[in-house]
Amino acid sequence: MNSSIISQEGVLIRVQTKPLTITVYREEKPLLKRLSNEVDYEHSGIPGNFYNIVVEHKDEKSIVLKCEGNYWSPTKSYARLKLVLEKRLLEVSWEAESEFDYISDTWVSVGETQWYGQGQLIIQTFPLNSHIIEMKPFITGNIQPPLWFTRTGVAIFVDNYQLFDTRFDRGLTIRGLNTKTFSYKILIENSLVEVRKRALKRIGLPERMPDKRVLTKPIFTTWVEYKQEVDQEKVLKFVKDIREHDFPCSVIQIDDKWEKKYGEYTFDESKFPDPANMVKAIHDAGFLATLWVHPFINRDSESYEYLKSRRLLVWDPEKDEPAEIMWWNGSAGLIDISNPEARKWLDGKLKNLKEKSGFDGFKFDGGDAYFFPFVKRNGNIVRPIKMGRTYGNITPNQYTDEWLRFIFENHYDLAEARVGYLAQKFGIIAREGDKESSWGLDNGLYAAVTQALTLSMTGYPYIMPDMIGGNQYKFKCDKELFIRWVEAAALMPIVEYSITPWTYDVETVSIARKYSLLHVYLGDYYVSLARKAKENGDPILSPLVLKYPDDDKCACINDEYLIGNLLVAPVLKRNCDERDVYIPEGKWIDFWSNKEIEGPVETSSKAPLECLPLYFEAHDKELAAAIRKARKEVFNLKNDGS
Repeated sequence: MNSSIISQEGVLIRVQTKPLTITVYREEKPLLKRLSNEVDYEHSGIPGNFYNIVVEHKDEKSIVLKCEGNYWSPTKSYARLKLVLEKRLLEVSWEAESEFDYISDTWVSVGETQWYGQGQLIIQTFPLNSHIIEMKPFITGNIQPPLWFTRTGVAIFVDNYQLFDTRFDRGLTIRGLNTKTFSYKILIENSLVEVRKRALKRIGLPERMPDKRVLTKPIFTTWVEYKQEVDQEKVLKFVKDIREHDFPCSVIQIDDKWEKKYGEYTFDESKFPDPANMVKAIHDAGFLATLWVHPFINRDSESYEYLKSRRLLVWDPEKDEPAEIMWWNGSAGLIDISNPEARKWLDGKLKNLKEKSGFDGFKFDGGDAYFFPFVKRNGNIVRPIKMGRTYGNITPNQYTDEWLRFIFENHYDLAEARVGYLAQKFGIIAREGDKESSWGLDNGLYAAVTQALTLSMTGYPYIMPDMIGGNQYKFKCDKELFIRWVEAAALMPIVEYSITPWTYDVETVSIARKYSLLHVYLGDYYVSLARKAKENGDPILSPLVLKYPDDDKCACINDEYLIGNLLVAPVLKRNCDERDVYIPEGKWIDFWSNKEIEGPVETSSKAPLECLPLYFEAHDKELAAAIRKARKEVFNLKNDGS
């Protein structure tokens, strides 16, 4: 076999040149393999159909391959593939003599294993193995980290802002776009837990943590209840209803549409005649007040001409004018968040809303890379070839993270955002994308759970699973769906209501209040978990596979989750009054019966509409004390097992 080897610390990389194949070993066990695609180079976009691959250089920790070909050119062209192994990290980098359309590497696991990672998907699978997933190009819509794990202890991540495509089938294909160079990294550790921890430390652990109040009590937002018809009178009624129903609440959030024109950052006086007095009423009720904001400057706003004249908007890739951005509220310009003057202007607008009207913080929307302008080449394959022009010469995904950097540096307090790329270190509340009021993995209730598992896996611990009951865009949320959504989400790290429980009936209010109060009773526990997430990257909400990585059952469970040592097993299907629950190893206490269960075991749990199957580990004294208090004072249950 024509092969070369580099090895360090129990990791070995074997490179075969004919055909080009790379295999990653740990302690002599093959874990990952780059598929040979020599015959596919014509389609890979490399400048040449390479027929001759030779080892140009080799030392103790690196191999450089020179690839020769002449498919696109009458003269020979070359590309180099450099592999550098150091401390169980393999850096893979390509460099060509001329710009290529794209260059492709496909990695598959050797043997059966589960893959995890990435971000919000059309079908939110967990693990990833069950669906084909393509992103061409890989740019953020909601939270989309370029990070993938195998259960066997491998992480692949793109730690830069270059443009690339991805496809996940039985393995991961990464294709660098429109450049002479492209690189990414592969980490190899002994387990999923170890490789996740190391990858997140390289990317960056949260540097701050959210306000304790939103970690313990739910947020109420006006969006679903009032949509764009919100006004001051409706906000005050919203507050009054929450108080009258004696419901726990941390923040009242005023959503779209409070502005006179989008991008002016001033209230529509016909709808909000006295914002300062409205905020005072919110504060007097014992709640904080936040406001929905975004980076779009509509063309009919006064701000547009001001920002255009100072070139503080993202400029068109080809025309000498601001790029026209079509977003869900019209035609706009996009703030050039890489420009210090633009950041200062926006910061001033937001500070004015705090100082003049008394707001405590903001809900930040937008920032998705798919709103960043670029010219697409004609044909079936979408390839960005010219991007919007900015002060900082940033790429689409870089815009997303610069938007979050602005939030982190200027208005972190109570901030939430629903976008992210390599933004884990900012520690901003990670709101899942808008959910439909439906049940399935296709952006319904089930997807709210699997998406939370994915965000936790990829290092976004401060999760808000969007609004309980969904957004009611296509479908109305009925009572059963709403209650099951309450049960599934009320124990997630940060909770948000918009459809109010009293929309339905007294029973719904009672059930929702009980689970919200259970979260309140566990408030200190959530705060301690949030601190651990900041200190060492441990998630608040954890997939079972992270705590029990050697348990084959846990590797594929996507309808249960852990909050520390509390096992939550929500009902995610219509018309079900019981469900199967997998209890991992250890001694667990059934929340409802107070009986001890020895795991691992599969059990059937009765789950009438008012009942969420819950189990807690007997050894966690802090958790057990808080739960027993809530059982007695909130659920009127005895703690003697009767």
